[in-house]
Amino acid sequence: MTADRTGGAPPLHILLAEDETVTRLAARALLERAGHRVVAVEDGPAAVAAAAQGGFDLILMDLDLPGLPGDEAVRDIRRQPNGAAPRILMLTASATAQGRARCTDCGADGMLTKPLRLDALSSTPGGGPPAARSSAGPAFDEGALRTMREMLPAARAAELLDRTAAVLDQHGQALAAALKAGDRATAGALAHKIAGVSGQYGCLAVRRAARALEAGLEQPGADQGQLAVELAGTLAPALDFLKRSAAAARE
Repeated sequence: MTADRTGGAPPLHILLAEDETVTRLAARALLERAGHRVVAVEDGPAAVAAAAQGGFDLILMDLDLPGLPGDEAVRDIRRQPNGAAPRILMLTASATAQGRARCTDCGADGMLTKPLRLDALSSTPGGGPPAARSSAGPAFDEGALRTMREMLPAARAAELLDRTAAVLDQHGQALAAALKAGDRATAGALAHKIAGVSGQYGCLAVRRAARALEAGLEQPGADQGQLAVELAGTLAPALDFLKRSAAAARE
């Protein structure tokens, strides 16, 4: 694979640690399309074990992994004999100060805000301040799905889009149940998941609303009920968008 395929940079051997299946599949397809070699794992212990084998140029580590959180996995990797070698970038959809602090304090080299973009791999981002709550901007990014249809066979792209719609629907229902039960920790985790999945698949309004709710759940004075209503209002159009996009991919 030539350097041109990767935007002027040589192909990398990348360890991708991401627990959300549809997000992991999309990120892996994007990276492999660019010519990189990718090993993908779905939990913290697997990430630490894979890193111990060595040979990676870059590790992309999701913050909220099962088994062992991503920041703790980074600390374990850095304690390994070869742990100083790989460049490690945290992946997160978090808009909260606590989440961003975890990314910057664990020994990683930088932080990338989901969705993953290839041009971000050549820099060492610091993350910057959380995005302000805003309803401005387009609801959907058609370009993100065009890229996916270019990367994957039509049937595979359609299947992935259908799965993503199902995942967002499930997360939305679970989030509503957690909020009704007053379980703010679970609600925050689900809002974080929704933000990550929706951003990777071009559902920008859902991503903005999910990030706003996640941040609001950490702020006692925030109107969490209104934030939840705003997020719920973005989900149905997003599901329709994904299903229509899946149908178009099959044509």
